[in-house]
Amino acid sequence: MALSGMTLQLSIGSIYAYSVWIKPLESMNGWDAHQLKLAFSLAICFLGLTAAFMGNFVNRIGPKKAGLFGAAFFGAGLAGAGLASSIGSLPLFYLTYGVISGIGLGFGYITPVSVVVKWFPDKPGFASGLVIMSFAAGSVLASQIISPIAAMAGVSNTFYLLAACYFTLMVVASLYLAVPASGSSVAVDDGHSGGSSVPASALLSDTRFYGLWLMLFFNTTCGIALIAVAAPMAKDIIHISDAAAIVFVGIIGLFNGVGRLIWSSVSDKIGRWNTFMCFFIVGSACFFILSLTPAAWLFYVAVLVIISCYGGAFATMPAFIKDIYGADKMGSVLGYVLIAWSAAAFAGPWLITLTDDYTPIFTGFAGILFATAVMAYVLKGKLKIDAVKPAAKTKILTEEVIS
Repeated sequence: MALSGMTLQLSIGSIYAYSVWIKPLESMNGWDAHQLKLAFSLAICFLGLTAAFMGNFVNRIGPKKAGLFGAAFFGAGLAGAGLASSIGSLPLFYLTYGVISGIGLGFGYITPVSVVVKWFPDKPGFASGLVIMSFAAGSVLASQIISPIAAMAGVSNTFYLLAACYFTLMVVASLYLAVPASGSSVAVDDGHSGGSSVPASALLSDTRFYGLWLMLFFNTTCGIALIAVAAPMAKDIIHISDAAAIVFVGIIGLFNGVGRLIWSSVSDKIGRWNTFMCFFIVGSACFFILSLTPAAWLFYVAVLVIISCYGGAFATMPAFIKDIYGADKMGSVLGYVLIAWSAAAFAGPWLITLTDDYTPIFTGFAGILFATAVMAYVLKGKLKIDAVKPAAKTKILTEEVIS
């Protein structure tokens, strides 16, 4: 089961290798980097929107069919991107790579997370980290194969080839997705991938939801900003070569993935609230270090720590939601919380390109994360439910009513 979820995440995780496409597409069609960044933002935007507003649909059709929908949309989006690049149509590229593949990302992201966590009720952080780590691993793999294939077969043919490969992998993985049967010793479920649904109107009156949403939004905004400009930023600040910058991007993908597994596993030990406080405080300190234009080795350390916290937040959030709302509502609530990712996909890249001087931007991000830590501390009573003793926690979750 975990392997199926990891395969889905590995496939759609190639979206994080998007920067590798920019130079070949620029050379082929003359589209500039600013135009092309919009396709990436659209894809992440529709990932979050799909996860949020298709939650009830996913609940009704179950994990297998939801995974197959993800495979169809993601494969069609990549194939359409190949067609768009071959005829030089930027609007079609936005529609296919941005919107259509983004919908596939939404189905492919939330379905395996909500299913696999239910098979590991005692270690939800580890379970979500294991699956979501594969999302980052997919970016590392894709970043290493896209350029060589494009050099041999051409950009459009590379899109077609990847579309076929990822579609096949996602279909096979989806066929093995299943929730624990009702009455199983592993977990009790209603037979669907996301459990019972929580209406958006109920969440909009729940302080806990706003706290989770804002924590993910601010952490993601700061982290995704670095991912969006990793290569040129490193060349500008520590003056590395183009080849070294490509290696650096790959290492970022590695830390994004490893951070997801490590931090989510740590959260099983110290609690979700404490883990998120680490993200904000450590991240704020690292951004402050970056604002001082540090030596190369310290630059690398600060960036990679920030990226590990960025990835760790995604892997820890499903378990955080499970602790607060229960396993049966996790998939539904997670979908709405992931809208924060959609918003951050525009906010982060936009903020970091406001000026050519990174110093004020890094200082600003340090301030944002510190302020988020203060906000989380104020909400401590609402968000620290995972620190309650197991017996008491069960009672709280049973009696909890969203008001």
